Amino acid sequence: MVCELAHHSRVRYVTGMKTLLPVLVVTAALGSGCIHTHETVVHDDSRLPVSFESDAAARTFYETLSRLPNGGQRQESKTEVSIPIVFEHERKVVRGPNQAFNEAVNRCDTNRDGKITEQEARIFADTVK
Repeated sequence: MVCELAHHSRVRYVTGMKTLLPVLVVTAALGSGCIHTHETVVHDDSRLPVSFESDAAARTFYETLSRLPNGGQRQESKTEVSIPIVFEHERKVVRGPNQAFNEAVNRCDTNRDGKITEQEARIFADTVK
């Protein structure tokens, strides 16, 4: 009876090791290394072609552009996806200064002729105050 008991527990031990070994291998593989990716994307368009009727129109436009909230400043958007221990992905999108310039040109050049007049610049300046 003692031999049968010893034999039975030894069989259980070997069977337990057979199921435990794959679990240990998978745990070691997942725990030993992680996948990390960090990506920064600068999203910036080329500046719209624009001319000014006079130096005063240009000065008014650029002074107003500098007063805009985040005018010419970079804005960031961050997306992060992660599965703890195994995988982490971070993507940051940075908005370039040309986008703020283009938005200001579109707001200011009301007749869309590519030329900003003093009157358009003054109206634009009045809307930003």
